[in-house]
Amino acid sequence: MIILIVLLVIFFHMSLIWFWYLYSNNPSVVDVGWASGLTLSGLIYLNQQGLSTRSVLLSLALFIWGIRLGGYLWWTRIRCQHVDKRYTTLSSSWKIDKPLGFFINFQLQGLFIFIVSMCWYFTSLNNEKAINILDLFGLFIFIIALIFESKADMQLQRFKKEFPGQVCNQKLWRLSRHPNYFFEWLIWCSFSLFALSSPYGLFAIFSPVALYLIMRYITIPVTERGSIKSRGECYIEYQKTTPEFFPKINGFWLP
Repeated sequence: MIILIVLLVIFFHMSLIWFWYLYSNNPSVVDVGWASGLTLSGLIYLNQQGLSTRSVLLSLALFIWGIRLGGYLWWTRIRCQHVDKRYTTLSSSWKIDKPLGFFINFQLQGLFIFIVSMCWYFTSLNNEKAINILDLFGLFIFIIALIFESKADMQLQRFKKEFPGQVCNQKLWRLSRHPNYFFEWLIWCSFSLFALSSPYGLFAIFSPVALYLIMRYITIPVTERGSIKSRGECYIEYQKTTPEFFPKINGFWLP
């Protein structure tokens, strides 16, 4: 029953995000919808059995993640009326009206939200009221990954202001071409740890696996095609020297 409720909530949530797109004429709002949709889904799962120390702390971690990512995307894109080139490129080949195309696209992203958020469903199957050792370990990984993802985002924004049009290959961005995606993925690995003490909790590993596949085969290829188009040979050279996703372990970064 709770799974059906979450599915319906996601559908209506992404429909509201679509109306936001119609009002703003900016399809990038779906990125904020991704963060808010995952947060909303997880909170519904976590609190279906009432409040407890464990549900409150895990809900707080999820809420902090959602506010951080959604707030960052709103501040750097939507507030500035910046349209992500990914969506411009995506919609340019459609043979249907863009509003309908984006409605379908938003609902498809809603399906991805449902899949990735399933780790919270398995976490909610644990009836314990107190935090356990796996939860503490997951929270530790979460905090570290959140700090580094935030740092990667700030480094990129600072670089864009100082060196517009150039390829960011400094600090965390010299270890990986997408360190923000890597640490985002690591956050969802930490979230899946919360479920391991639950019945069938091992199935929660499917969430970070699904997120990795989405990033590796959908998000990153589209992003990199846009980077090659805008930065040309410089980005191709960057691809040759820097790993795509997992950071190289023999490198270093500067604060």
